[in-house]
Amino acid sequence: MYRFSNSVIGFLNLFTLLASIPIIGAGLWMARSNTTCESFLQTPLLVVGFIILIISLAGFIGACFHVAWALWVYLLVMLFLIGALMALTIFGFVVTDQGGGVEVPGRMYKEYDLDSYSPWLRKRINEPSLLDDCQNLYFGFKDLCQGCFLDTF
Repeated sequence: MYRFSNSVIGFLNLFTLLASIPIIGAGLWMARSNTTCESFLQTPLLVVGFIILIISLAGFIGACFHVAWALWVYLLVMLFLIGALMALTIFGFVVTDQGGGVEVPGRMYKEYDLDSYSPWLRKRINEPSLLDDCQNLYFGFKDLCQGCFLDTF
């Protein structure tokens, strides 16, 4: 049983290790381009690719070569990632509780009211600085996407 579980962990981590290489390659390929859209995505792709590479390398080395400390590092990082995802999911459910839309006659979509969401979210959304940041981000992406369209053709 011990060898089987290590083999499964080794193969899964080998698969994720190999999957991280195209992610890193895409980030490096985007470094060659001088368009705004591709340079915008370059850093997140490289960061995600290298994080996946390091985590899967620790799991692969620990499972296949019986390195206990690498498996402990892998275990702790995976526990942290799973806990962070669970906390983010619970936070999203708590903040948006009772925030379902209301059916509007004659329309295919629901209408959402800010008053049905949590007080923390309402206060956060109504901050003037956040609204300015959201508007700047929206108009920045609008210009960014138009720039991408013009750069590619």
